[in-house]
Amino acid sequence: MNLNNLMQQAQKMQKEINKKLEEFYTKEFEYDYQNGSIIVKLTGKLNIIDIKINKTLIDPEDPITLQEMIAEAINCAITLVNEQKNQIIPSNNGLI
Repeated sequence: MNLNNLMQQAQKMQKEINKKLEEFYTKEFEYDYQNGSIIVKLTGKLNIIDIKINKTLIDPEDPITLQEMIAEAINCAITLVNEQKNQIIPSNNGLI
C-alpha cells in the first residue's frame, strides 16, 4: 500500500468519524438516577436539556442533600455520554 492510498484511507476514516460525532452531538440522552429520583436529559455536547426531580426528595429543611444528589446525577449522566462518545472515537494508542 502506498502512502497516497494510506492518506486517502485516513481521510475517509476521519470523515466517517466526524459524521458520527455530528450525529452524536445532536442526540439526546436521558439518565435515570436512583430509579426515577432524578432524571437528567442532555445532548451529546453535554448541554443539559431538562432535570426532573421527584417531589419526595424536596425537603426544605435539608436542601444540601438534594443539591448533592442533583450534582451526582448530572456527573453520572455526563460520564454515561462520554463513555458512549468514546465508542465512536477510535483509540490512538497515545500517538496523538
